[in-house]
Amino acid sequence: MKRLILFYDGPCILCNFWIQKLCRWDKNDRLQFSSLDSPFAKDFFKKHPSHLLAIDSILTWDHEEAYETEAQAVFRILKYLGGLWRFFLIFQLVPTLWANRLYRFVAARRYRWFGKYDLCPLPEKRYAHKFL
Repeated sequence: MKRLILFYDGPCILCNFWIQKLCRWDKNDRLQFSSLDSPFAKDFFKKHPSHLLAIDSILTWDHEEAYETEAQAVFRILKYLGGLWRFFLIFQLVPTLWANRLYRFVAARRYRWFGKYDLCPLPEKRYAHKFL
């Protein structure tokens, strides 16, 4: 299985919390991460433009130019983690419209609820190989 690139909001405290969790849970190194404001992401989206950048969401890319956002991106991440994480794929039975509305509800309030860093924090050294 190819690696999945996860583009995220670097200054977002909630986003960084989950990225650190994913680093720990990704025992097979199937996930790679890039802050949306990183030089890698800026260069990447010049070469692979996407209208999905306008959506306030994480964005995944599977090396075949298949982008996913919001709830679909979360489900893709769970598939890549594998193992017992696949159990949570049962939530794919929730209509996509509802799942995305829940995602957007939290996304719209994340800075107010959790705060924001001035700059994207550096990853822990043991996970640095996962960041682009």
